[in-house]
Amino acid sequence: MNVWMKNEKADMNMTNNTELAWEDVVLKAQGLHKHFGPVKALDGVSCQISGASIFGLIGSNGAGKSTFLRIAAGVYRPTSGDMLYRGQTIYENISAKQQIQFVSDDPYFHFDNLKKMSSLHRAIYLDWDQDLYQELLLIFPLGEEDRLDRMSRGMRRQAAVLLAVASNPKLLLMDEAFDGLDPVMRQNLKRVLARQVVDRQMTVLIASQNLRELEDFCDHVGLLHEGGLLFVEELDKLRLSIVKVQAAFTEPVKEATLEETGVELLQFKTKGSVIEVLARGSEEEIREKIERLNPLLLDILPLSLEEVFIYELSLKSYAISELLR
Repeated sequence: MNVWMKNEKADMNMTNNTELAWEDVVLKAQGLHKHFGPVKALDGVSCQISGASIFGLIGSNGAGKSTFLRIAAGVYRPTSGDMLYRGQTIYENISAKQQIQFVSDDPYFHFDNLKKMSSLHRAIYLDWDQDLYQELLLIFPLGEEDRLDRMSRGMRRQAAVLLAVASNPKLLLMDEAFDGLDPVMRQNLKRVLARQVVDRQMTVLIASQNLRELEDFCDHVGLLHEGGLLFVEELDKLRLSIVKVQAAFTEPVKEATLEETGVELLQFKTKGSVIEVLARGSEEEIREKIERLNPLLLDILPLSLEEVFIYELSLKSYAISELLR
């Protein structure tokens, strides 16, 4: 998947400067603004997302995630700027909405059980897949005639996801997709979505406050804060760009000594003859350089996505604790 995003206010083009071929673009925002009175929910966001992929949009409450999804779903009209699905304006566009499904953070159902709701979706959405619907009923154990208003929050979310996926959308938008789901159902949902991306070339955009939920699941992650995008990157590239190293030496090693080997240090800590380092570069590159100092012990440790974000954002003078609280 190719993704390009920027925040006009910050003038940051953080992933890919090359515009994607028009036919590959699934969702495109151009100078997107949405105001609710004096509140600027979105303030000049531009983005392109293409291909069968899963994109995670993270940020704290009030960052603008839900507003972005509602504009992408055609629920809200932008105050200014454009939101396009495959080149078409989404708002009040029935043909575009036929290919888009939106699962909100608090799903609403027109009827009181899944059986009636599935009949409604089957009548509205031309690509409804009844076989897939029946299969999903086995994965998410929900009774078709059980009252939706008496279900738990997690079960209602499962019902909404089931209906959305069985509608066979090209673009699936999900707000806090995993909220209220137990660990088993979370893994089930991830497997279902991953299969749809591979088998049906679906594009998934998930908004969440929980970075840990997305780090083993998404292709790209973007951070939205106060209506603007601060950071967007491909996850594999992020994970490979920074490494954590622990090494022990016969004699203490100074930071300057390590820098002389060509290691680009982001953080350096020492305790006696043991050092802990965060460095930019590949594991192989960093290992080769530090081994020139003949360490007694050298371990390359995995970084969590949150740790990577902390150090990338620190370069932009942001604290992730303030952005994801």
